[in-house]
Amino acid sequence: MNRLEVYKFGGVAMGTPDAVRGAAERVAAAPARLAVVVSAMSGVTDLLLGAAQSALAGDEAGYRDAAERFAARHLELVDALFPHGRDTDGRGAGGRDASGRAAALRSLVAEAADELRAMCESVAVLRELTPRARDTVVARGERTLARIFAAYLEERGIASAYVDAVEVIVTERRLGGLWPSFPRCARLARERLAPLLAGGRTVVVPGFLGRGPEGELVTLGRGGTDFSAAILARSLGAAAVTLWKEVDGLMTADPRSVPSARLLPALHYREAAELAYYGARVLHPRTMVPLADRRIPLFVRSAFRPEIAGTRIAHDVGEGGYPVKALTAIHGQALVSIDGGGMIGVPGVAGRAFSALSQAGHSVVMISQSSSEASICFVVPEAEAGHAVAALEETFRLERRDRLIERIAAERGVALIAVVGLGMRGRKGIAARTFGALSGAGVNVMAVAQGSSELNITIAVLERDATRALQALHDEFQLAKVRPLSDSAPRGASLAMLGFGQIGRALAEQLAAQGRHLERELGVRLVVTAVADRSGVRAAEAGLSTRELAALARRKARGERLHPGGAVLGLEALRERLRAELWPLPARRPILVDLTSEETAPLLLEALAEGFHVVLANKKPLAGPQAEYDRLVETARERGLELRYEATAGAGLPVLDTLAKLRESGDRVESILGCFSGTLGYLMTALEGGRPFSEAVREAWRLGYTEPDPREDLSGRDVARKALILARALGRRLEPDQVALEPLFPPELDAGDDDAFDPARFVDGLAALDDSFARRLARARRDGNTLRYVARIGPRSLKVGIEAVPAASPMGGLRGTANQVVIHSRRYRENPLIVTGPGAGADVTAAGVLNDLVAIAVQERRAPGGRGA
Repeated sequence: MNRLEVYKFGGVAMGTPDAVRGAAERVAAAPARLAVVVSAMSGVTDLLLGAAQSALAGDEAGYRDAAERFAARHLELVDALFPHGRDTDGRGAGGRDASGRAAALRSLVAEAADELRAMCESVAVLRELTPRARDTVVARGERTLARIFAAYLEERGIASAYVDAVEVIVTERRLGGLWPSFPRCARLARERLAPLLAGGRTVVVPGFLGRGPEGELVTLGRGGTDFSAAILARSLGAAAVTLWKEVDGLMTADPRSVPSARLLPALHYREAAELAYYGARVLHPRTMVPLADRRIPLFVRSAFRPEIAGTRIAHDVGEGGYPVKALTAIHGQALVSIDGGGMIGVPGVAGRAFSALSQAGHSVVMISQSSSEASICFVVPEAEAGHAVAALEETFRLERRDRLIERIAAERGVALIAVVGLGMRGRKGIAARTFGALSGAGVNVMAVAQGSSELNITIAVLERDATRALQALHDEFQLAKVRPLSDSAPRGASLAMLGFGQIGRALAEQLAAQGRHLERELGVRLVVTAVADRSGVRAAEAGLSTRELAALARRKARGERLHPGGAVLGLEALRERLRAELWPLPARRPILVDLTSEETAPLLLEALAEGFHVVLANKKPLAGPQAEYDRLVETARERGLELRYEATAGAGLPVLDTLAKLRESGDRVESILGCFSGTLGYLMTALEGGRPFSEAVREAWRLGYTEPDPREDLSGRDVARKALILARALGRRLEPDQVALEPLFPPELDAGDDDAFDPARFVDGLAALDDSFARRLARARRDGNTLRYVARIGPRSLKVGIEAVPAASPMGGLRGTANQVVIHSRRYRENPLIVTGPGAGADVTAAGVLNDLVAIAVQERRAPGGRGA
């Protein structure tokens, strides 16, 4: 095999033991000699950077916890890849002692973790984090995984050699930054790599790293492993580079925003560079630079679906049949404007403005100037807007004083939309079609720029309009028709489970039990890519296996944490962890499943902004202030995302679905009467059977029918939330304090202090109410009635409390945990629509959540151009 290629495996493609095994399969099946570039495991770079920042802040617990988590993740990987006693003689396929190889790697991981702690201690003492120190801290992510992978290839019988990146990638200073010295890189590659490759070895090199002008370790920027692979390919004269990623290739648009996005089979280097620069996270913007003049083709392929050809990026790709090939967006930007009649005809204003920005350390993303020269506007990241305006105010201080420049201001909340394609050059009407599509979608254009190459039109719009703009442009240029994908394979929906208590564990069991049925009958695959709670986050972009989920469930059932030894996280700390480990997951339109009982509305808003569908069993975010509910619903609508919460109001009953169908058919719901709590239904029927109230509560708590804090149920707040959610689903605008609420216990029995609350002691105290409940039931029976805890949703009122209902009525006939909803509408006024079924228990609630998940997955599958996550 004289042909030489470079493979790069990203952090997602190496994030779990199964993913590493898959990467080794790709290497074993390669039709050429290989140099392999490896990223850090997904989330590890952020973990290491967080450790450095904790050290700078003097947070010893923070950086020590990070070091423990770093060691734990890599030791778990080593233990999975190198099990003891693989063969009867204890030897692996490579002929070396398997346990000895594993022991050497464990020592390597322990040493790396010890060095991390030592470096963080130094940073904490000095209260200084230099760029060199930061680079040295994060380098261990790539280096550790590359060594593990090289050892695993040997274990598989694939001759391999680890070569550190600083031995083959060197940089020099250019234009104020670092840039590869291509001649020196080529010489080092010939000296260090060529002999190993000629000897039949697969070379494994850590990505993202290089050597600086003074011989120091440097990093190549976030996503720099792609750049590393391109540099090595140029240095070795490789025939091709393949980036094995978690996506199928480059798409016509971000499928999180545009469900009909399609896989692009081919792009020119220049098109790919434009897409990478303008926000396409699949590629590092500089990846094409080392390859273009050597005409080395680049392939972007899925590490998890290798049967898909992916996207080919090369010099010989023509315009094709589509003048516009792709759309992309940069979010979180600000439009800075300099306006003033005194600028007209005055030379040097733009030069001074951009010199000032350069000196202040700002890079401008887009520039636009009016023909009258009375206005210049440009775009910078939103976080830099204030500093940029201050720099300009200082530069033009005299012009501002003399009112030659009237205004320097920044408008935040801006997104840039880039329309990219070689075929745009010289093609009439592209700009007109672009603006016509945006106008038709009600999107206002704030600024526009087009280069002389006519390869790209860049448009600034308000952030809230970005998704609508992308969808309108995708439709206008008919990009959904680009090479349709096969619809024969099941489509994946990736799930991130927030909360892994009883409901979460029940949902995991149901997913495992019904997985084959869903794939065979509906053509969808539900894959859990993350589990998170206050004890930590476990994320695996390729998906947690059934076995891994079962192990986590057993751990949680024993009262242990997701991350052994990890600190209990507050809500804000959990949000930070999700930002680092969950939001970056590049799955197509993923789903966040909120199974907690927390006030998670801010977190859900952030998830929607990141492109996640949201499914809730948690009632609190939907039953808070009306404005908070409105923000959730409006954000989902603007982003074209699903916000589903069937399990919040009726557990496993299709209550919200029934109401939606009535509205769709033109009916109008006038009132709802219902028993919405399986827990309280169980208590009421236990009272009918002669059980004392306190004993019935104790049994319901033991069986898991109540919330972990039984006050949530007995206070009536849980029913009030369900009723409020249903009322809002009908369009009623109500605040929580407008619900008339009757609790099942007096205020003096409430322990008050949540931190010191003891559920068992609280239940014992309820014995004082046993006699009063028995007397109340006896009075109801004298009139042929029985007691039920009822919610009444009327046109102008919402009431929740105990009522005496006819024993012979459907509601009086409820038994156990059954729920019942009685719906009166114009069509069902005299003979109401009644929905009855189970209403409590983790399995029932999990089934309601699963129904919502399946509905989203089926909808995503039917969307034109959908693809697996």
